[in-house]
Amino acid sequence: MSFRPLFSRDRIWAGLLALAFIALSFILIAFILRRPVGPASVILAAVALILFISALWLLYRLWALHTLDYWVLRDAIHIHWNGEEVIIPLGDVESIQRADHIAFPARWPHWPEPWIGYDANTRVLAYATQPPAHSLAIHTPDTIYLVSPNDPDGFIAAFRARRDFGPARQLKPVIYLAPWREHWLLCDRWAQALLLGGWLLGLFLLGYTAWHYPQLPETIALRVDLQGNPALLSPRRAIFLIPGFTLLAGFFNAALGYALYPYRRFFAYLLWSTSVVLQIIGLYVVAQLIAQAVG
Repeated sequence: MSFRPLFSRDRIWAGLLALAFIALSFILIAFILRRPVGPASVILAAVALILFISALWLLYRLWALHTLDYWVLRDAIHIHWNGEEVIIPLGDVESIQRADHIAFPARWPHWPEPWIGYDANTRVLAYATQPPAHSLAIHTPDTIYLVSPNDPDGFIAAFRARRDFGPARQLKPVIYLAPWREHWLLCDRWAQALLLGGWLLGLFLLGYTAWHYPQLPETIALRVDLQGNPALLSPRRAIFLIPGFTLLAGFFNAALGYALYPYRRFFAYLLWSTSVVLQIIGLYVVAQLIAQAVG
């Protein structure tokens, strides 16, 4: 028998907030496209990016919350959440009662799912949409599981009915992680640092170029000879070719490194490190060009 969790109003507020963030980010982008490039456009673009990423994060958490449900079966209680499956054998369950006595603080950084988490001090695993006072506590010899089924009495009755039948097979308590949560990218800190560092440096280079763009004269020297005289004059908008090239190269290296990682990890690290170095070189070149054009 399956049970859905109690509905939380936070899901409505989180959904509305995510939609508002997306709408604001697109409004800001449309406003930026009508303005000249400069510090104001860089600041507005950063705000739009933060809003859009925040909206995606909220939508991801809402999706994870939507996947939460509970199953009371012949052998065990199953909890499904975000691709995980928690198996609690019925033989291990000592009691199911109201969780008024459980002190589990809300994880508000995890909003709108603040009641899903782990408390190492009291060995509590929480898969609830409500605070402990409105949830059930499943007691086992070494762990307490917090759940919030929409029909608590029906949940307890289903557990007792199936426990009286006796288990058809002996199971062990286990948590099966979603396959994507065991992906190498989520386990390799070096890969995360190199990929994220390359992209952040690329975005910083683009923002730095746009920030100083109004200071540039209409024509700039992209190349100078040995005596320091201009050898290649171009319109000032050509300076965006440098961050454009480094970002494109970074995207190519990231994709190729991602494909090579399972087979040639060293080459993947080499490609991602090259992307980071390219962004740093690009930043140095742009800074020199701006200093020469302005000074």
